Amino acid sequence: MTSIPFIKGAGIYLRELNESDLNGSWYSWLNDQEVTKFQNKGIFPNTREKQKQYLDYLNGSKNDVAFAIVETESNKHIGNVGLHHIDWVHHSAELGIVLGEKSAWGKKYGKQSWQLITEYGFNVLNLHRIYAQIMEGNIASCKSAESAGFVQVGFVPDAFYKNGQYIGFHYYNRIRTQLPL
Repeated sequence: MTSIPFIKGAGIYLRELNESDLNGSWYSWLNDQEVTKFQNKGIFPNTREKQKQYLDYLNGSKNDVAFAIVETESNKHIGNVGLHHIDWVHHSAELGIVLGEKSAWGKKYGKQSWQLITEYGFNVLNLHRIYAQIMEGNIASCKSAESAGFVQVGFVPDAFYKNGQYIGFHYYNRIRTQLPL
């Protein structure tokens, strides 16, 4: 499979997810408790077969679009970002992101991924609203959301049950007309 950049940023690019990604570490990210600490993933073991089923689902979905986040210098697949639950009637979608490669943490790739997928959602998919649910305690994702023009519009307590405790989430929202891209 090719690794053709679809959306270019500074230091990263977004490209299609493909079957060659199944041979990398993508599936194992969701088994890493540190990577999934602030996600509703990592509760059940993940396998290549389950990841293949998910990739097949994405490829057939008309309401989800997801991209591999690739570090330009190393050409390494470091994470995924996507728009999910796309509502074509109301022009809205949920943003989801995972930076699975710990070597990419702290390099502002998450922030840039939020910005790139938001621009894509507004300018290409003609969305009006993009929202995200960020698990409480995930300060880095809250900062990335805010830097991409998202505004916290609420907090839902006890939304997830993970590792023996209930955890809330911050609800972030970005309306196309709020701020310039």
